[in-house]
Amino acid sequence: MKFKFILFIIIVSVLVVLGIKYYRNSLLGLEPIAVYNEYRIYDLVEQKGLACPDAIEILASDEEYDYYFTCLKSDKIYLVSDKKKYKVRDAYDKGVITKEKLYDLGIIKRMVRISE
Repeated sequence: MKFKFILFIIIVSVLVVLGIKYYRNSLLGLEPIAVYNEYRIYDLVEQKGLACPDAIEILASDEEYDYYFTCLKSDKIYLVSDKKKYKVRDAYDKGVITKEKLYDLGIIKRMVRISE
């Protein structure tokens, strides 16, 4: 009887740990839309069908391109690792990810800058 109880406690503990790890590795049960290094990327607007005000939201520019979001959603895109969670703009500002990589992953768009 004692052995069965201990075995039950061990099995329940393992299941709880696996459940917590799965929940921590996802964002509200969603699968990431992309992975970059140790970060999983989630776009809550696309994945949960949230409303997104129509406007071009510029993330960054260089000599050749403007990098932008197709609507006002930078506060609803997350980079999540086992240790940290960033909104995409914060991750870019802190150097966690580059504008070029965000473009390559399909997170942002880019357009050629018009010379004035």
